[in-house]
Amino acid sequence: MARIKRVEREALDVQRQQAYDDEIARVGRVTNMKATILHSLPAHQAYHGAYLIKAELITLLGKRAFNVYAYAISTGSDCLLCSTFFRQALKAEGVDPRDFVPTETEQLLTELGSAIGGKRANQLDDALWGRLNDRFDETAIVNLIGFGGTMVATNIFNSLLEVDIDSYLQDLAAQ
Repeated sequence: MARIKRVEREALDVQRQQAYDDEIARVGRVTNMKATILHSLPAHQAYHGAYLIKAELITLLGKRAFNVYAYAISTGSDCLLCSTFFRQALKAEGVDPRDFVPTETEQLLTELGSAIGGKRANQLDDALWGRLNDRFDETAIVNLIGFGGTMVATNIFNSLLEVDIDSYLQDLAAQ
């Protein structure tokens, strides 16, 4: 059970109501995470900034590879909510993240995401760095690491506050 209740739109000030409405316009719903983080407009704005990096990475990698990367970070961080969210995103693309053949880039992103989400996120081995440098330019690497950091922050937020799994993800969370 969540440690912090979801906000109710009617109880929000005008700015947070606008942010709430913007979420509905953007994705058609206000997830449990967003309805929790909207207790604080500055927190919402800080976390929302990750979407700028996400857009860059989707342009660079494609949606599937991006979701593989975010899933690897979330599973590495043991965040049930986020890993379930990205498992759902991958399944919507016809990919079972536990049983698929990754491309060479997806394999690299899985290794990077697992390292970022894992217990030793403060370092990457030289071999992984070499493969990153062979595949991506410095801007792309900054975006990958930058998004990874925001994804870990999101994982921590959801895990520490025990944000409830959204109803549309319930079936996948039980798997």
